This record gives sequence, structure tokens and C-alpha cells, in this order.
Amino acid sequence: MPMLFSYELTTSPLRSRLLVAGIGLLALLGPQVQAQVVLKAQPVVEVEDEAKKAKPAVPEKQDLNASWATQKEARALTLSVPAPRGQIVDRHGIPFAQNRAANYLALVMPYMDGATDAQVTAFARSTIAKVNAALGKTWSLSDDRVLMHYKHRRWLPLVFSVEEGLNVEITPDMEEKLKPLLGGSLVIQAAYLRHYPQGSTACHIIGYTGKTRPLPTGPIVDGDPVFEEMEGREGIETAFDTDLKGQAGIVNVLFSPDGKRLSEDVRRAPSPGHNVVLSIDYNFQKYAENALKKHTTGGAMVIMDVTNGDILAMASNPGFDLNEFVPGIRQKRYDELMKDPHQPLYPRSFRGEYPPASTFKVVTALGALDSGKVDAKTQYDCPNALEIGDRVFKNWNKDGEGSMNVVSAIKRSCNTWFYRAALEAGADYITNMALRLGFGERTGIPLKAEGEGFVPTNSYLLQHRGHKMLPGDLANVAIGQGMVLATPLQVCQCMAGLGDGTRIPQPRLVLQVQDLSDRVMTAYEPKDRKRIDLNPDQRQTVISGMVAVVNAGGGTGHAAAIKQAEIAGKTGTAQWRISKDQNLAWFTGFLPAGKPMFAFAVLYEGEPGEDISGGKKAAPIVSEVFTNIFEKAPADDPMLLAMKEVPKAQLVDEATGGGKGGDAEPQTRKATPAPKPQAQPSKGIGGFFRRLFGR
Repeated sequence: MPMLFSYELTTSPLRSRLLVAGIGLLALLGPQVQAQVVLKAQPVVEVEDEAKKAKPAVPEKQDLNASWATQKEARALTLSVPAPRGQIVDRHGIPFAQNRAANYLALVMPYMDGATDAQVTAFARSTIAKVNAALGKTWSLSDDRVLMHYKHRRWLPLVFSVEEGLNVEITPDMEEKLKPLLGGSLVIQAAYLRHYPQGSTACHIIGYTGKTRPLPTGPIVDGDPVFEEMEGREGIETAFDTDLKGQAGIVNVLFSPDGKRLSEDVRRAPSPGHNVVLSIDYNFQKYAENALKKHTTGGAMVIMDVTNGDILAMASNPGFDLNEFVPGIRQKRYDELMKDPHQPLYPRSFRGEYPPASTFKVVTALGALDSGKVDAKTQYDCPNALEIGDRVFKNWNKDGEGSMNVVSAIKRSCNTWFYRAALEAGADYITNMALRLGFGERTGIPLKAEGEGFVPTNSYLLQHRGHKMLPGDLANVAIGQGMVLATPLQVCQCMAGLGDGTRIPQPRLVLQVQDLSDRVMTAYEPKDRKRIDLNPDQRQTVISGMVAVVNAGGGTGHAAAIKQAEIAGKTGTAQWRISKDQNLAWFTGFLPAGKPMFAFAVLYEGEPGEDISGGKKAAPIVSEVFTNIFEKAPADDPMLLAMKEVPKAQLVDEATGGGKGGDAEPQTRKATPAPKPQAQPSKGIGGFFRRLFGR
């Protein structure tokens, strides 16, 4: 009986068992395999004596003239057995990435003394032809590939169930049809494959794997792998590749002169990779993705925990099924994804850089108030347009809206008020506040190519254009247009900072990395990214305006309202791809308004010619997602219990801009304990090792 090393993969509170290593290459070494594993190699002298006693049988209907004779020398090989990758799970242990076993068809070449090249290739073609006839396939191997393998690597199986350069799995039905042919020169080759049980969910975060390198084709050298090793190519799979990949096993295998495997010695069993526990909440992520699919052809949503910076959802739409990249993606399908005008491979939530539109008015308001030249009572007349320099800058409302203070200007998202406020305060106060709130620099999540965004400061313009910001440029920046760019993640981060008031939490995407013994190898503790120490009165004035956006008469974001909590938010609509007549819609904010727990940002990409606004297109997504979050949570969920303690904000007198919006202290929320990954399905893994090591 083959011996199997069993490791129990446990990470509190969920368990997963996975057979991760075995003794024997019985499925890999062709028709000469033995049923029993010998742990210690026999001396060469004994091997030679044994070889003289046992001569391989000649198959019936032998097409070749070459006889099967013994080789002159025994062969000892040292091979590497790739380790299974660790799991990637959400904060509760729900798996996003696991492993499964796959079976391929492989050819085992016998030793044929004196055979010509033509005879060797004819043997391979004959074997493959029988398979094709049984399965209705057209698989083949080039003559050069067959001859190279026969000359250098005939002790190991040669996979030929290949289409478009990718290995094709053998299904149980296919294996049943092949039963009369299996054994001898035709074997089932086992290998690991990555498996993404949630399909497209969080696809841009999780990423995918690819072959580290093709299998060698030349002479066997120590350490050659028995099947393809995989490495991360995108997302967490590549960012944490070193943690996930584990340590390969090493086995010494001894062959007799006629190619029979005599014994093997496992020098080191494969050790599975570590598990990566994300901050993502599967349910939050799924609700966000479902809403984006329902309402948008292109968009993103990010949800963060204000208290610790945990990214609970970071969704981009459209997405793609990660399993299409296993074991590799077909070129035709990859071309389709690349040419799709809606860019399903593009992670909008953290890589996309967009004009933040009127969501940036929150920054402008804080900057203007911070300058001291504008206060909560400052009134500006808000006509439908304002002439600045030699240009006319319009309000979104074609009718003038009369005199407004900062609260009513935020509620109505009045462009002309913010033009005046920014010009009064000066560019430095506006752009410095933007930088203070995290715009213009990457958040630092561990995913490659995160968008940096851009804030045009006076120093930048002096260096690159030779002058400070012009009034017209500042007017555009004040309403989140022109040169200013931001990712949805940055906009959400800004709201987390505003919700707290004293600091911006470091956005956290990974909670910890755990080993197989339930030990935490690396923990990413919550930390502050930067102190912002907003003036409490100024902050509360701005929040009052954001509460009015959703809850007061005339607010632009009524569609975001939910019954479970009071939302403070801000709409936004931006010119985007002007040549294609495409605009953007935003809605961002936090909740509950009185004690912020969750910050969020939603981006909606309009279609060419589509009439959109943040209130009509983005706000309903917020309402749908958070309604699902609260209604589908258990009644004893700490999140729901905390909501009951939050007082609603008091709507202010917009004539004065005064009043308080409720207790604005952040709600302390305990971080969810790091979980144990859910159990991997046992089906297939045990069979994998029985095939790989125990046939």
C-alpha cells in the first residue's frame, strides 16, 4: 500500500483537511509501476540481478521490429513534486481560491533496442490514434517532441491530451471509455489545478495563476518537476505568491536497466503554502457586485470599515470567471476579453482613475472653511453660470438657485457656490486639503498597478507649466473636474477620514497569513495612515450638508436612503470621455451619519449619449447594497446592535448653516477574528494522491 502524509489544514474557526504529500510516483512512471513502495533504494548490484530475472513482456500485435531489450545502465532520478498552493479566503473563511486534482492522458515510451526514429514515432502515433478513435479527438504529438522525449525523458509520462497549447482534463466518462486501453503505454497523469469556487466574485482582487515555466524537454536533471509548477499572475495570487506556493517535495527514484521502477525514497514531502485571509466580507462583495451588474455596464463600489480601514468590498463591473484561466486561458477567449469595449479585465475599483466630480466638493468645502475666508454662514449668490476670466462656467441647474451657504450648497451640489468659495480661499487651501485626505497618492494596498490619481498643485504647475493655477483651472478643480483624478478606493478612503475626523485609517486588504499549524505567520494590524485632525465644527458643517443631500427636501441623493441607518452622502456627475459623449455618476459617503461605521464610494460609467446623474444612477446602488447588508444579517449581529445606539442627525437651519448633526464620535467596532478557512472539498484531492503516488 502506498503511504500518504496527511496534513490537517486548520485556521480558526473553520477546518479544512487536505492530503498534501505522498510516497511514490506510481502514476507517473508508466506501465512498469509496482503496487508496493520501497522506501529505501536497493543497491545497484541487486537491481542488476533483479533485472536479469525479470524481462518485460512483448505486447500483442507489436507493430515494431525492435525488440524490448535491457539497457546497459540503471538510472537514478531525483524529482521535485510541486506543493499545493495555500488558500485565499475571506474574513470569515469562505474560500476564494483552493486546489483540486486534474487528470490528463499521457504516453509512456518503452525502451526499444535499435529502434529507428520512424519506429519510435510510429509507436506514439499508434497509441494516440487508439485514444482519438475512442474519444473522437484529434490529439497529436509532433515527431520532434516524441523523439526528444524518448531520447531524454522516456521514464516519465508525456501528456498529449492538449488543445491550443493547454492540457485538457480527462473526465470520468472519458476515462470509462479508455479503460481497455489504460496501462502499458497509456496512463492517467495527475496534477494540481487552482480552483476558484466563487467564480467571478472578487476576481480583480484574487487574480489568477499561470505556469512558472514549461516542463523541461531535455535530459532529466536533479530537481525536475513531475508536473507543471504554478505561480501568481495577478491580484493576491501574485502579491502573496511566496506565501502561497509552499515548498516542493523531493523524491529519489531508482530504475532498473530495462526502465522498471524498483524503488523510491521520499527525501522531503511537499509542504502546502500558507493561507491568506482577506479583509473582504464575501456577502458585502457579492451584494456590491450583484448591484453593479444589475444597474451598470461599467462601474465600481468600495466599502471600508471607518474604524480600522478594512476593505469589506472592492467590486468592479464587469468581471470575469477566474476558472477560465485554469490551467490557462485559450487565446480566442483571451482576445475576446481584451477587445471587449467594457474591459472586464480592468479593476476599476482600485486602478481606474476618474474625475471625482462633485464628490470633490466636500474637499473644496473643507479647504475653503479651513482658509478662514469662508465660514458656515458665508452666503454666495448661485446663478446658473459664472464668468471667470474669459470663460463661462455653468451650474448643473439651468435656473439660478439664489443665495446659499455651505450646507445648502452641498445639499444642492451648486457649482457656482463652489467656484466662488474656491476662488476666495485660493488654490493652496483646496489642493492641500485634497492631499491631506489622501488624494494624489496610492493607498498602499498590496495589489500591483494601483491607480495614483492626481491633484494639480501650484508647485506642480509652476514646475511643468511655468505658472500657478489659473482661476479657470481652480474653478474646474473645485467641482472635481479638469486635471484632478481619483480612484473609487481613494474617494472611499477620503470618506473614511471625514467620517473619523482625526485620522485616515490605512486601507487594509489582508488581515493575516497563516501556516498549516494554525499559527499566524504575518499579521497586518490596523494602523493610521495619517493624522488629519479636521476642525470639529467645520467637519460637522460639511457632514450636515451631506446628511441633507440624502434626507432633506431638495437634496440630490434621496435615492440612497435606507430605513436601517442615516446616510451622509454626496452625489457627483462628471464629464468623462467627451469625444464619445460619456459621463460618470458618483455617490459617496458614510453611515450612520452620527457615528460613522462604513464608508463607501460608487462609480457609474455612463454609456455614450446616456443622460445620467449621481442621484439617479449611483445613489440607488448604495441603497440596494446596504439594504441587503442589514436585512440579511442575523438579528444578533453586532453591526445591527451598534446601529440601534446611533442617534439620527439633526437637520440644520440652512439659513445659518449652524446646528449639530448628532454625536460625531466614531463608533468603536471590534475587528472580526481571523478565521479558519472553510474545508476544501475532499473529493478529488485524495484521489489525486492515489493516482499520483499510489496506483
